[in-house]
Amino acid sequence: MRDLVAVILAAGQGTRMYSGLPKVLHSVAGQPMIDHVLMAVRELEPARIYVVTGFMADKVKEHCGRRAICVEQKRRLGTAHAVRQVVPYLRDFRGNVLVTVGDAPLIRSETLRELVKRRKAHQVAATVLTTELDNPHGYGRVVRNRDGTVRKIVEEKDTNIYEADIREINTGIYVFDCQRLLEALRRVGNKNAQREYYLTDTIEILGRLNYEVEAMVAKDPTEIIGVNSRADLARAEAYLRQRIAAAVMEQGVTVIDPATTYIDRQVRIGRDSVIQPFTILEGRCEIGEGARIGPHAHLIDSKVGSGSHLRFCCVDKAEIGANVQIGPYANIRPGCRVRDGVRIGTFVEVTRSEIGEQSDVLHLSYIGDATVGSRTSIGTGSVTVNFDGRRKWPTRIGDDVFLGSKTSLVAPVEVPSGSRWRHNAVLGGNGAECDAQPEATAKPVKSARRVRAKRS
Repeated sequence: MRDLVAVILAAGQGTRMYSGLPKVLHSVAGQPMIDHVLMAVRELEPARIYVVTGFMADKVKEHCGRRAICVEQKRRLGTAHAVRQVVPYLRDFRGNVLVTVGDAPLIRSETLRELVKRRKAHQVAATVLTTELDNPHGYGRVVRNRDGTVRKIVEEKDTNIYEADIREINTGIYVFDCQRLLEALRRVGNKNAQREYYLTDTIEILGRLNYEVEAMVAKDPTEIIGVNSRADLARAEAYLRQRIAAAVMEQGVTVIDPATTYIDRQVRIGRDSVIQPFTILEGRCEIGEGARIGPHAHLIDSKVGSGSHLRFCCVDKAEIGANVQIGPYANIRPGCRVRDGVRIGTFVEVTRSEIGEQSDVLHLSYIGDATVGSRTSIGTGSVTVNFDGRRKWPTRIGDDVFLGSKTSLVAPVEVPSGSRWRHNAVLGGNGAECDAQPEATAKPVKSARRVRAKRS
């Protein structure tokens, strides 16, 4: 919409949050609140997006980056004063101005689009998004004329006994005709209980100027939930996660118990996958078709291939192939790449390593800074000794290798393809390659072998 400019009010500190972080940077469903608002606004494709910053303005500006033009409100004197900071950019604009708040993470782009369309179609000075609540405590009340148009919006602290009983409330989201908005802003004063310049006063001013203002009632009251406290944050989180789970299930994914499943907004899940209870999918996770995740799986910014099964495990910033089995009680740390058909079992930790196709690491092992070939079996209790007290060293294990239980791989070391080692073997050390040849027979060696490495 080239005839649309958006203004997002994000100057507040959020004193009831009791935090050193700007309110709009608190996360809901894996993303800061302002990101949810920016995504909803950007889907309208406005000509420009302005974010009015205040508390810790530099931090908010850095977070928004190139997604918006940030304008600082150095003295926070109310919402009308905040919008006034954008006036120099709007003087020559002829079109619609969408004003919304940065702490409404549940707002949908469809609602904003309908609000803009309504103002354009009816050619009114402004359209206000409202909703009705059984308990309107804390919200400004919408006072209508007899013909249904909006006469004024009264902040709760300024209501009389009749206005306080009104259940229709202001959401803080508006679409204005730009020139009518500028005209009204010039007349806003601060004669109220808070001694602030309220944007809501523009509605009554427009009426006195003989301009018409209408209201559009939001169909879903949860969309307008604002976040002013940690309790509000938890409430918004719960609603948004319900919405995400419902959307995922509509796409052909089974979520066994949405109430105990936590899926961030950026997560993408293929159809016919099953998400078990107590699973957390955090950040930018991608899960293929027919996967089974959980119970008690925690994935962070990771990719999982089709048909894989992960349970009672943590996977952080890793890439998991197709038909992989992980868990229970496995920890896949950042920098790992697990190829197709791998099995990683109980109390196994893998970090900064690649494990080849069809390989097994099933019990009580640690694999760090290693490259493991295909069809290799790592025995129970085997470890890569990758740290010498100063730096970490690599381990390379070939294809079709069999390592017996309690094998120690003293890095840097390379284990030849096809070799077999019985339990308690110590391979490599001091920077040289393993100097033993693969066993000619498939039978395990009769006793433990210690392989000495050439000193570098």
